[in-house]
Amino acid sequence: MNQELFRSSVQALFEGRATPLQKTLIGESMSDPAYRELYFLLLEEWESRNPQLIMDPDEAFSRWQQQVASGTGAAGQPAAGKRLSRRFFLAAASVIILSGLSGYLFRDSILNRSFSTKYGEVKTVYLSDGSRVTLNANSSVTLPRFGFGKSGRNVFLEGEAEFSVTHLPGHQAFIVRTAGDLEVKVLGTEFVVHSRSKGSKVALSKGKVQLISGKRRDAEPVVMKPGDVVTVSDEGALTWKHGQPSALHTGWKYHRFTFDNTPVSAIAEQLRDVFGVNIIIPDSTLAKRTLGGTYQADSAEKVLRILADVLEIRVFPSSASDQFPPTYTLTY
Repeated sequence: MNQELFRSSVQALFEGRATPLQKTLIGESMSDPAYRELYFLLLEEWESRNPQLIMDPDEAFSRWQQQVASGTGAAGQPAAGKRLSRRFFLAAASVIILSGLSGYLFRDSILNRSFSTKYGEVKTVYLSDGSRVTLNANSSVTLPRFGFGKSGRNVFLEGEAEFSVTHLPGHQAFIVRTAGDLEVKVLGTEFVVHSRSKGSKVALSKGKVQLISGKRRDAEPVVMKPGDVVTVSDEGALTWKHGQPSALHTGWKYHRFTFDNTPVSAIAEQLRDVFGVNIIIPDSTLAKRTLGGTYQADSAEKVLRILADVLEIRVFPSSASDQFPPTYTLTY
């Protein structure tokens, strides 16, 4: 099914006039994650044009699941004061039934949405509470699809992002969780969270944050002040630096790389995370050499040319033009 046909069929489904053929086509298309996401984008647009929702998604979803399990579907009117539209659950129930998917397995697709960046890309996402998230390359943030509930503002980060968090009158905490089992809790502030395969890092620009490492639940929460940078190892150990300029940790927003006696091996890892390239360094002495300074570069090739010029080394791309990921070898 092409997207235009899918859109018109979904619109008919929301309005209660879809034909059996349209329902079948929607159900078949929903096996594709791209069409599932498009379905809920269309649902969000439809709800915004027909507003009847104020969000409390977790409680409403649990109540809807009980209705489906009991055979009453989503037809029951939500209780007074509950915050998710009846139409939303009717539409969600329809697509689950049509596609044959489990409501439990489909829960994340219903309640959450993700924003992501490709290698080399930087993207800014504006949240429903007025907060802002700027994603570094090869990163993603997952958040409630239809806004935050009353209990708190929770997002999940993979990769690296800068958060500018709006303080709300109700003082709801904003919590960032990562795949590395790190939790950063704030009310209103600006900070950077880095969560990659080699560990995690939090750099605070403004305000105050509370940091908890899930790998050391027995430890007291750490409170950071502006200029603090805390690095968390794979084992959960914390390393502190104080009085750090925020520009050192946000330069990636402007495609700037700042190195402070950084080993070439660590630069190679950074290029892998940001641009998806593979760097081979056969000589251990070269891998330990360091580089300092700030450099403007929007591609791995530009950073490698800087390394070649400053360190007087040679960079050889892989002879296989179709090799993925692109591979480079550094030698003297």
